[in-house]
Amino acid sequence: MSLPNHIEHDASPNIALSNMHPWVDPKSQQPLHQQGDAIYNSYTDRKVAEIVGGIPRFVKAHENYSESFGWQWKKWEDARSDQRNNGHNLKDIILQRTHFLDYDLEGKSLLECGMGGGDDTEILLQLPLGEIHSFDISTSVERAAKFLKDPRLTISQASILDIPYSDESFDIVYCHRVLQHTPNPAASLRSICAKVKRGGILFAHSYKRSWRYMSEWRYKYRWLTKRLPHRWVFSYVDACGPFLHHVKKIMANNLLTRAFSYQFIPFYWMPPASITGQLSTDQQIELEKCITFDALTPWHDHPMTSTQFCSIIQSEGFEIQHIHDPKSSPIYCTAVRK
Repeated sequence: MSLPNHIEHDASPNIALSNMHPWVDPKSQQPLHQQGDAIYNSYTDRKVAEIVGGIPRFVKAHENYSESFGWQWKKWEDARSDQRNNGHNLKDIILQRTHFLDYDLEGKSLLECGMGGGDDTEILLQLPLGEIHSFDISTSVERAAKFLKDPRLTISQASILDIPYSDESFDIVYCHRVLQHTPNPAASLRSICAKVKRGGILFAHSYKRSWRYMSEWRYKYRWLTKRLPHRWVFSYVDACGPFLHHVKKIMANNLLTRAFSYQFIPFYWMPPASITGQLSTDQQIELEKCITFDALTPWHDHPMTSTQFCSIIQSEGFEIQHIHDPKSSPIYCTAVRK
């Protein structure tokens, strides 16, 4: 990981200078400088971040509302990685959803808002981008840093509501499967919109607040499961996952049992049509365990309506060029800033 080039820099064994986008004070947009293992506002000398394990941390432990994801991505290191889970299809999903191949990406800068454990980042690094800046509020960034070694990549731990980069500074801003897990998805969406240059590209994704989606089992049980120790929820999905995988597969063959399964049985079964890769049954069950844990444990899960999602993007000066807006969920789009 590296400090951008116009941050003043004291010698550090973990951080080196680069020509990448500079971090700024997320509260004031003012420049920063580094002293030892901390980063300070150059005007006020206020400490803005600490450098721990080679990663700048712009959030304090008590501000991290998504530590279930930090726990999750360290537990399932490989489940959603195309490179380490042979047969997964994440690259196909991302390229299909973003339409990025319709645009000139050569040498462009991209800001990834909410990188999790870096599985999407792994795919983005395969594109001809000049630099990628990725952050997450959880400690999942440590898992990402463990596996992702690319000079174009800069990783930090930061909040989507206080992004430590200047407004209108990136060619592309990418936010996938994140907005609904923030305290205020509308404010988070406006926050990421602000970082896109004029003429730049935004890809945004959110769970959709629809009657059908909100009837799913997760919204019946989350009031309890999000308060349980993560290890308890893991023990449930680990012990019951193989059995529930086969039960839900059988129930999917009948309209009534499929509807009951969707609304009441707390396990995520992946229909064969949703897997374009070549996962084995064991790999599929492990991925289903991960996704079930992902559904039951986040403190925040706030889907947005289509109207709210689109109106915010358009009010921030974007023209939506591609949109996916099904009756259920999720909703996502690619838009260009006018």
